[in-house]
Amino acid sequence: MNIKFLILAAATFLVTQCTCQQKSTEMKMPVTSSQEVNSTYPTEKPESGVTRLIEKQNIFLEKEKVNITFNKVTEDNRCPMNARCVWAGYASAEIEVMSVHSRPRKFIVSTIDDAGKNLKNSFVFNGHKYTLVNFYPANSTEVNFEKLKGKYVVDIKVE
Repeated sequence: MNIKFLILAAATFLVTQCTCQQKSTEMKMPVTSSQEVNSTYPTEKPESGVTRLIEKQNIFLEKEKVNITFNKVTEDNRCPMNARCVWAGYASAEIEVMSVHSRPRKFIVSTIDDAGKNLKNSFVFNGHKYTLVNFYPANSTEVNFEKLKGKYVVDIKVE
């Protein structure tokens, strides 16, 4: 008799848990359309001396003899489009560079230059200065920036 009671209690517990899970998935944030997110991406070609990289993309710069890779976004706490924020925020990316005669080096570049937060928008490697010019999407409608992973684009100017 105790076994039947335990089985009945376990079955009731499982049914209530399944019901709760279905209710929680109904309360998702609204999904933005790809057209809204893409509207903040660049449509024109970058100017001369600027290299455009998509997240995880690797390009060899012939003139500088440097291999440059946009590894990942390390931070993106910018204010979404049509939102009211106290602070505009910033975004940072990890850029890896390697010349023909050196080992790979990783640098963090940011949309702001703030010594107090140890944020820089440029770095020097092998006698060339690399500056973050643009960080796309510049002003996304997406509140959850995790959904944009792999879709970020940066413009790096080489001087």
